Amino acid sequence: MSANAAEKKTLTLWQKALTRDEDWHKDELRAVVFWLISAYSVFLGLFYGLLGFRGLPCFITYFVGSIALPSIYWTSYLGVDDEDFGGKMEVLGDSIGSGVAMFLLSWVGVYTMIHA
Repeated sequence: MSANAAEKKTLTLWQKALTRDEDWHKDELRAVVFWLISAYSVFLGLFYGLLGFRGLPCFITYFVGSIALPSIYWTSYLGVDDEDFGGKMEVLGDSIGSGVAMFLLSWVGVYTMIHA
């Protein structure tokens, strides 16, 4: 076993998420995508709430971003073909529902505390 192969085996999930051209398992990729969408959801909810944004356009931009950004991340940065894992929606899986909940809770909560 070469030193390079031994080094790749010792990478944590987050180190692997920041490294290009790694081999991914379905559960690992879904975990990284889940946390990426979760962080994006809370950040955007806080941002929209602080600035007092309201309405359907905010929700639409969130939803488009929550699908587009992870897709761009795993195809362009990680070099992963989503068809190897069952397609885009299979990789996004449960992340979308919980991400929407986190976004709405943080957006409405912060908006209500500051602007109501």
